Amino acid sequence: MADRNSMRTVRNLVGALTVTCGVSLVVYWGVLPREGDGNEMEAVSYSQELGQARRAAPFPVVAPVGLPDDWRANSVTYRGTGDHGTTWHIGFVTPDDEYVAVEQGSKNADRFIRKVTHDARPTGESRQVAGAEWAHYQGRTYDALVHKGDGVTTVVTGTGSVKQMERMAAALQEK
Repeated sequence: MADRNSMRTVRNLVGALTVTCGVSLVVYWGVLPREGDGNEMEAVSYSQELGQARRAAPFPVVAPVGLPDDWRANSVTYRGTGDHGTTWHIGFVTPDDEYVAVEQGSKNADRFIRKVTHDARPTGESRQVAGAEWAHYQGRTYDALVHKGDGVTTVVTGTGSVKQMERMAAALQEK
């Protein structure tokens, strides 16, 4: 009698293990990440917001022209009022998955720079890009190139290299 109960227990154990393994495999294959399955940052179009910002902003709004297609815009905002006055933002993902953003603000330049660069500080160096002088900033989170103009501060910032930021700054145009 003991052998019959032992055999039934072993069969039940094997059956339970089989069902558990089967369910585990189904769950595993159901949640396995797939190429092109939401892991990429979705590109956004910013032409409509850019047009609205250019009509409404009290300063010349800039946007990049001529960047390669593998620079993907992933965020865009325009605010007509706020702590930093009127602000304009376009964020991009570079071909090597770094982040480079263009930020413009019309008031409180030093506070605006600290905010959009996550507290980066000036290095004392500057760079000539497309005929304009850009101050170089470094930070723990983001580095930046900063150009203070008449009534507007333009910041190119992010995790990208200085070379990528220079490329973005050189591509910026008002129209």
